[in-house]
Amino acid sequence: MSFRFLITSLVFFVVTLIVILSGTVINQLTEEDLRKQIDARLSWQVQAVSSEGTLSTILNLRRFVQRQIGTNPSLDNLFDVQIPTRIFLNNELFIYTDGFPEIVTTASNGYSNVSLEGQEWRVLTKTLQIPRGRGPTTSDQMNIQVAMSRDFISTTMQDFRKRFISVGVVSVLLSALVTWLLCGALLRPLRRLQGYAENVNDSSDLSVRIPEDSLYSLSEVRILSKSLNSMISRLEFSSTRTEKALETSRGFASNLAHELRTPLTSMKMNLELLERHEEIPATEKRNILNEVIVQQDRLFSTLESLRLLARGDLSEISVFEEVDLAPLVNELSARQISNHGGGDIDIQFPDPPPLIFGWREGLTVLFNNLLENAYVHSNVSPEQLEILINVSVEEKWVRLTVDDNGVGVKKHERKIVLDRFKRGSDSYGQGSGLGLSLVTQQVEIHSGTIEITESSMGGARVEIALPIIMDPESDQI
Repeated sequence: MSFRFLITSLVFFVVTLIVILSGTVINQLTEEDLRKQIDARLSWQVQAVSSEGTLSTILNLRRFVQRQIGTNPSLDNLFDVQIPTRIFLNNELFIYTDGFPEIVTTASNGYSNVSLEGQEWRVLTKTLQIPRGRGPTTSDQMNIQVAMSRDFISTTMQDFRKRFISVGVVSVLLSALVTWLLCGALLRPLRRLQGYAENVNDSSDLSVRIPEDSLYSLSEVRILSKSLNSMISRLEFSSTRTEKALETSRGFASNLAHELRTPLTSMKMNLELLERHEEIPATEKRNILNEVIVQQDRLFSTLESLRLLARGDLSEISVFEEVDLAPLVNELSARQISNHGGGDIDIQFPDPPPLIFGWREGLTVLFNNLLENAYVHSNVSPEQLEILINVSVEEKWVRLTVDDNGVGVKKHERKIVLDRFKRGSDSYGQGSGLGLSLVTQQVEIHSGTIEITESSMGGARVEIALPIIMDPESDQI
């Protein structure tokens, strides 16, 4: 059942009920008013006849009055000749007007209803005592009776009911028609909204949005379109995350197979060599085992880097927090010096150091891989390696530069080495090729930028810009 049909049916039944109830009430009130009008006319007629002047005229000029009733206009001023009236004097008919029904005389005063030959009459009787000397006898009793037919009430009410039913039927049908048309006009924006929603469903393109203001005048429809757009946005976000997770999973498996094939093959060959040639000298055997250990370390490093990449791809805003860069960079620098047994790392921070709204683990991965990349690919021994870390604030950005005195990166390779499993041609280390890709990933997660240039120290310079939150001693964002 459509909303339009439901509303129209509801209005139809409500209006029908209102028409029936109002018709019943109006019918009763109208009929009651007509009855009161009859009683009022009868009462007026009795008052007019029993007035002193009229009564004297009737008693003194009986024959003249009887002959002239209905023909002499002067008598019409005495009472309403259209209302059947008769007067009894001492229970004998004294005078009457035409049209009075042949009903039995009643001695009771007041109103009464009389049925005669299928016709309903309303009768008012009033008894008067004629003062001594005024009537034809010494003691006269006068009964005044006036009557009006009630049939005209039935006729009037039948005509009223016919007209009311006709008007009521037209009103009900007209209200249903108007409601149907109005519902159609009101539902037109919803149909357009439905069309847009079906287009989104048919195209399977969750980037499409429903117009919120241009086509809809009803605030409820605009709110509904905004809610649908919000739902589509959430679906698009979930779909994107799902696709990204699948892509990450496929990329992880593909890259893992590619990167693990070489070290595993090398390890297998070395182990088979040891198995087949037991007579290998101890020194050469030790070298082979050391190479296997190096390959195993490389495998572990590659797996850990891929794990971090996969976790970075699935990071959420809920893990972001305020991070103070100074203690984080100082801690990671000290750890790298300890791990590699040397190196000179100079750190320069503004005072006070800025805060970053970021993922603490992601920023740890970023800085740790920047420093690790300098150690592994600089072609400089840890004791001779020099690294300069400079942090500055420019407007709403934190500028981070890392310089080293290594061999640097050739100009045409500076963008390539940011991709996964890519190494520079001058790289002398045994890295996995994922270090700078981890750095790039975290920069993108934090809505920043990264660029590799030539350092004044002779090696590479990595320049990173990240959005700032605020200075610790300032309320300005």
